Amino acid sequence: MLKQPDKFARAELEAIVSDRPLRVAVRGTRRSVKIRGIKPYTIERLTRLWVSRDLTRPDDSASTLRSLCKDPYFNHKQAALFMLNGYARIRLLYGIVWRWWAYVRQWEEWQLTDVIVAAKKKIPLRAYWTNMALTADMRNDWMTMTAKEAAQYQADAISAAARLSSKSTPDTEDR
Repeated sequence: MLKQPDKFARAELEAIVSDRPLRVAVRGTRRSVKIRGIKPYTIERLTRLWVSRDLTRPDDSASTLRSLCKDPYFNHKQAALFMLNGYARIRLLYGIVWRWWAYVRQWEEWQLTDVIVAAKKKIPLRAYWTNMALTADMRNDWMTMTAKEAAQYQADAISAAARLSSKSTPDTEDR
């Protein structure tokens, strides 16, 4: 017998689907942060932050500690991006917010984990992966098929399209 999800799990799913803001408590403090659905500019800035970090970090794992010393406030920056989440707010307040959390409040890495986990839930991946799956066959840079496989694939696609169009549209040909 299948067990139904409890009311808290259903409420959390509904909050994720309807993209309501999520209030996340910062561990060890009485503060909380609101996380909304992550916007494209926020993802762009997060990518820029990671790229700049990867460029300064050496490839060998023995110097991981040195790379942590180069940017000890990396997670503060990420959490600030997720909390601000928008072009104007990031442009105006980003530098102030992450420095406030790092220097004034002196929040530690473990305190920001819940903020980053909540932001991960708010990334709109379902639509992204659906679009990627729908357009994957449209690329012309995949060179993995042989000519015979490509011809077979094309023939299958044409016959499937013919079957679908004949079932869903009325017969309009002149007889």
